[in-house]
Amino acid sequence: MTPAFVITGFLGSGKTTLIVTAAKKHLKDKKVAIIVNEFGEVGVDGKILSMSYSKVVELSEGCVCCTLHGEFEKTLSEIRTNYNPDILVVETSGAAEPFPVMISLQNLDCTIEGIICLIDAKHFDEYKNNNIAKHQIGSSNILVLNKIDLIEDTTTLEQELLKIWEENKLKNMFTGESIFERVKIYKTSYGKLPQEVFGGLFVIDKKLYGLAENIHTHSHLNQRVLYFEKPINIEDINDIVKDSIRAKGILKIEGSDFPYLVNYAFGYLDISPIENHDENKFFLVLIGENQ
Repeated sequence: MTPAFVITGFLGSGKTTLIVTAAKKHLKDKKVAIIVNEFGEVGVDGKILSMSYSKVVELSEGCVCCTLHGEFEKTLSEIRTNYNPDILVVETSGAAEPFPVMISLQNLDCTIEGIICLIDAKHFDEYKNNNIAKHQIGSSNILVLNKIDLIEDTTTLEQELLKIWEENKLKNMFTGESIFERVKIYKTSYGKLPQEVFGGLFVIDKKLYGLAENIHTHSHLNQRVLYFEKPINIEDINDIVKDSIRAKGILKIEGSDFPYLVNYAFGYLDISPIENHDENKFFLVLIGENQ
């Protein structure tokens, strides 16, 4: 059986950063295969992850819990047959719930080593009432408070998380029994986690079937992709992304000789130079309720 980790969390919470960090520190001696569920037409996270991992397979145009559920299982089967990885890591879309992925993994005889949900500590108040975010938390047994360097205290936030987890945790609809025996909260910045998270402490032993129906009640966010043929003024980026919850892409900036990776979430914009971008295509994926 192939060990598998599922990484979930709302848009902009830091999932890709966590995977890259884990690759360099905890999984560097393993043959790791990643399945990235991109929300959008173009793969941004796949470009980043391919620099750190042995194998990246991108699923585009939708979310695993809906249109790509069948394709996910097909892709997973092909990876195991042709690549034989030591570990699988599945990064779900920030606009999707992880439970269908978990069921598929078990159906294909993978051992779920843990469901890791990242929470943006700085911006959690802005999305904590979103149904998708609640079910991501309730579908996980490892909660990671990320970006704690940006806030003063986490006490109230930890209490809120535990309450949301208790109200939304996965249950067997026939017995009412919780799927998870426990949940643990980790606090970090830049997605850094201790080795114990990847050491088998959070294996899910119970078979995932007959899950409570309330986990299906979620809404979807919209997305659109903007393409840019010319370099853009750096001051114009904020105007483009200001009505989005999340934006990411690769842009050529005026006055620069190389492209930049653009990340935007909840009013915070980060740009950084990117290497190995051979394509002459520059774009922004905008994600939000009104896109």
